[in-house]
Amino acid sequence: MKSSLTRTGRPLGGDALTTTAPSGDPAEARELAERFGLRAEPRGGKSLVQLLADANGAPVLVLAARRADLYGHGRAYRASVGMAYLRVLRAAKGETDPLVTQAELRRGDSVLDATLGLGGDALVSAHATGARVVGLESHPLVAAFTQAALRRLPKHGLDPGRLVHVIRADHRAWLKHQPTGAFDVVLLDPMFRRAGEAGPLFELLRTYAEHTALAPETLREAQRVARRGVLVKDSARGEELRRLGLAPRPSRRSAAIAFGWAPAVQL
Repeated sequence: MKSSLTRTGRPLGGDALTTTAPSGDPAEARELAERFGLRAEPRGGKSLVQLLADANGAPVLVLAARRADLYGHGRAYRASVGMAYLRVLRAAKGETDPLVTQAELRRGDSVLDATLGLGGDALVSAHATGARVVGLESHPLVAAFTQAALRRLPKHGLDPGRLVHVIRADHRAWLKHQPTGAFDVVLLDPMFRRAGEAGPLFELLRTYAEHTALAPETLREAQRVARRGVLVKDSARGEELRRLGLAPRPSRRSAAIAFGWAPAVQL
């Protein structure tokens, strides 16, 4: 994922801004703006209509105490980790998530989610390990949106949400600077390249994500950084996995997902 432009040439951060609803905390708006390269704008009593008009078409992330909403490209998106919260609820009841099974995650494991997106797999990993999970997201707006969602999860997701540390970074460059064996498991999810997913949150990812294929050299860097291995997620057909030389493992819970496991290597 490029650090300055998407494939269409749009600036990653551009003039996107963070602001607050009446119940929101201006300090959080400033913090997210500073961390992820956005612009913080005081609400100043403006109505939402006026706020969006003054933004001149730039995306606006509005932070309230219990919710956050992103307005951009004529759409509104509620900050959420998608279905991951339900996955955490099922795990709390004793069910095992397919990602946890495939990655053989254990309590205390260190996990790097190198393609964070909406943070769902990072959240599930944090719940399974009870340890800090590092999530990389190159797009500043998606990074801020996901961070806001993780802070606003209902009670069962709140503790694992706090364990996810969002970093704005190009995973390809970031991996090169990490020591060998820095994490037990690395997660890579190039599924967003396909247009098959439905729902507004996937529309958000399709709008802002770069659609470059996962390169074999990036996978090798991830294998170097991992102590045990790298779990790669793909659509059920497993075309990306086969391209990377990995055998697809279908998910028992979802017919739409396949996993591939790449053992750690010392380069």
